[in-house]
This record gives sequence, structure tokens and C-alpha cells, in this order.
Amino acid sequence: MENVSTKLSAEQMIAILGRSFGSGFHSLGVKELSGGTFNETYLIDISEQERVVLKIAPPPAPDTYWDDVALMRREYNTLPFFASIAKLTPKTVFADFTHQIVGRDYILQTFMEGDRWSDIEDELTQEESVDLWGQCGGIVKQIHETTGEVFGYPYPGRSFAKWHDVILDRFSQITQSLQAYHVEISHFSTISDIVISARSVLNDVRTSRLLHGDLWTFNLLVTRQNGRPLITGVLDTERAWWGDPLADWIMFLLSIRSGEMQWQQRLAAFNNEYGVLGNSETMQFRQEVYKAMHIGSSAVWGVKHGNQEDVERARQELSAIAHLLPKLL
Repeated sequence: MENVSTKLSAEQMIAILGRSFGSGFHSLGVKELSGGTFNETYLIDISEQERVVLKIAPPPAPDTYWDDVALMRREYNTLPFFASIAKLTPKTVFADFTHQIVGRDYILQTFMEGDRWSDIEDELTQEESVDLWGQCGGIVKQIHETTGEVFGYPYPGRSFAKWHDVILDRFSQITQSLQAYHVEISHFSTISDIVISARSVLNDVRTSRLLHGDLWTFNLLVTRQNGRPLITGVLDTERAWWGDPLADWIMFLLSIRSGEMQWQQRLAAFNNEYGVLGNSETMQFRQEVYKAMHIGSSAVWGVKHGNQEDVERARQELSAIAHLLPKLL
């Protein structure tokens, strides 16, 4: 094994590889990967032809955000439901949640070739970008076509029988987080009260569907084939959950760009492959509720990381939603 600087000790790395591949196993090289915001990640050469990725969860901490708890275990239990896009997702090689070698969960996955879309965006032509957004729409459609038996989160997360209860839970968790940081956003409280009274509207969603939960260009790998950029990898499914497709993170990010001129062709390409969701007032109401939910989470993130601009922007956006929602009921 190469003598590289790692957060794990050499003994721990050797023990992990020995447990995964057999005692006496020696890798050809280990390299810590940067760019992740949650897990500690290493690229390991296990032969001349094969590489794997070792992901190690952060140590348990009392201030862990509610939606960050047991993410690796959630991913482990969710991956089989991404079977419709199996060729695009990493495969689990080995998982160890015993904490016997290192006091954290860890998992080994197959390495996916390609560049992160977010890293090469500036190199793409407008036509290539539109092409990729069309491909993305088709992939998201495949994900959302997978149905579940409950709403909420994969084990060990909490599941619910009704969609309204999931949304109430998320609003409650966000509210508690804002209170823990001593941040008062009155419009978020107003929206929470509206959500409480909107049980029948939200429970119109009767079929739970698989949501990636964190899909954007930084979690999509692109490879050029015959000069054309193709999406060849979908990463980081640990935030996947079951619910209304409109509530998925990527749908939120696309919706807030719907008024931007430079996004019109990309959105049209995405929607052409994804299909039409409809435009009823009930759907508009749900979409605004989900916007408020995601903006509330962004406010918590901003407070936690000392970004006051995110918090102030959230206040303004939540104010507009709080005034709009009653008109849509």
C-alpha cells in the first residue's frame, strides 16, 4: 500500500481491506478523494484493472442534523430500489456496520468512471448542455417510476402510511433545528400552520415513489462517447426517500429556475423526456409547500455554516410563499 496521508491509520486501512477481501490482501494504492461534504472517501486500486471506493461515515455526534443520521445505512438499504438505472449506480462490494475496526459505518462500492457534470459545465456547448438535461429528464423519470409501500425514509429512517404525515414531520424537524440555532422565521411558522390544515390536499398523493433526494449536476457523472457527452453515473443515493415526485430535490431546483431565460431550453429538454406532471391548483399548492420545506432546510444549513445571506434570502422567499399559499387552497 502506498505511504499516503490518510485520516485512517495504516493499521485500520489494512484491517478494513483484510476484512473485505481476505487476510493478507494488499492494495496497489490508496488515495483520499476530496469534494465530499459528508463522508470520508478513498479510491483504492485492488488490482491493475479494478478500483473500489471506500466511504466512511462521520462519527456519531449529538448535533448531527436530523436528515444526516444513519445516511450510509439508508443508502445501503435503498440501492436495490434503483434497479431501473442499475447500470448508472455503484454496486455494493462490502459493508460493515459493526464498528469493530473503526467506530464508524463504512462501505465499499465499485468505482464509476466519468467526470462530475458540475466540474465540466463550463466546457460544454449550449447544445451539449441541453442534450444532457434531456438525458437527465429520462433518468429522473425512471427513478420516479419505482413505487414503494410506504412514505418517508428507508430503514433505519422513519416511514409513514400517509404523505401528509411525512411533510408534517419534515416541517417539525426543520422548525426544531431553527429553534436550536435560535433563529426565528415567522413565515416558516405560518406555512407550517397552513400545512397542518392541508391534510386532504397532501394526501391526494396516494402512491409513494422513489426520490433521489440529492440529485443535481454534482452527483451525475458524464463520459464522452464518440464526441457526445453522456450521463454514465448517478451517485450518492443516501438521501433517497419515498414520496411525491414534485418533492424531489432536483424538481425543486428546476422549479426555481423556471423564470430564468438561460434555462428555458434546458427545462424544455428535461420536461420533454420526463413528461408532463400537470398544472392543477392542488399541484401548485403542493409544489409551493415543498419549496418552503427545501428553503427551510437551506436556512438551517446557512445558519449552521455561518452564511447569513442564505438565511436572509430564505426569509424573503418564505414570505412570498406564505402569502401565495392561501390563494391556492
